[in-house]
Amino acid sequence: MSDGLDKPIELSGDKRALLVEKKATCPFIGSAVAQDVLPVRHDAQDPLASIDDVRRLGNTGGGDLGDLLVHFASGNHALMGGASGKLDNPVQSGLFSLDFPGSQGSHFGHSGNLQGDPKMRDSGRLSEADFARLTSRARDGLVKRSDVGRFIAENLVRDPHSKVDDMNTAKQLALDLAEFVGAGVSALMSKLFGSDEGESRAHRDLEEKLTKLAGEDNLVGSAGEFGLLFAFLANKPGSKEVEGEPAVAVQDLQAMFVDKKLPDGWETWKKTRTDWVKNTTGLLISAAREYHALKGAR
Repeated sequence: MSDGLDKPIELSGDKRALLVEKKATCPFIGSAVAQDVLPVRHDAQDPLASIDDVRRLGNTGGGDLGDLLVHFASGNHALMGGASGKLDNPVQSGLFSLDFPGSQGSHFGHSGNLQGDPKMRDSGRLSEADFARLTSRARDGLVKRSDVGRFIAENLVRDPHSKVDDMNTAKQLALDLAEFVGAGVSALMSKLFGSDEGESRAHRDLEEKLTKLAGEDNLVGSAGEFGLLFAFLANKPGSKEVEGEPAVAVQDLQAMFVDKKLPDGWETWKKTRTDWVKNTTGLLISAAREYHALKGAR
């Protein structure tokens, strides 16, 4: 690497908080930056992070979710600010941009929790109203997965700019992911996504397919994003189900979305790509069903 893009920088408390609020609008990445467990590189205006660092973070605890986070980082955040002020300058290999609003991964029909206009750089902010829409679905302090799927559908219907292709897109992807689970997802996903197979044709083809689908279909993109949240928390000690479904605790949502803190002990439990596949599948199914019902009622 060159030009100092890879060098970690020191940030004051105020500058770090502003970067997290305006730019790093992901509950996991934002919290990691806020707590300084993900080093910020280059500068505060065009902040970057290391691919190796995000892999290490996701794999902390003995799992392999970090290898999947690499896909999202390199596929959705490969452009940094250029001379135009827009995100149109390719990031050097081994790095990704922490400018999330305005990036390829930022889309219409988003939750509204942490950003405003998804196509406007620095549009990050906390929306207490949208966060309340999510947590109001809780029972006994827990939000079950299908209710998050309904929340995703609600966001898509509320945003006239959201893009949802023919329902067959979501259904087919859900079937594909379910097939991965049934076929022994650990071995298959290791073959497709494993860091040691980074140059394999299968890796490149699947990465391209997922990135393309997430960019073209906001339902798929949102399900994948919340799938990461569920995967991150799936094996947390004391995690519970609601009516046989995985659930996330409001306490953890509050910590990551509002307080910008990773849950206590996050380093100790395993976080896996298998759990991402399972939860993304469930979210796709519930979100697609609710979206169809809401659109049909109009």
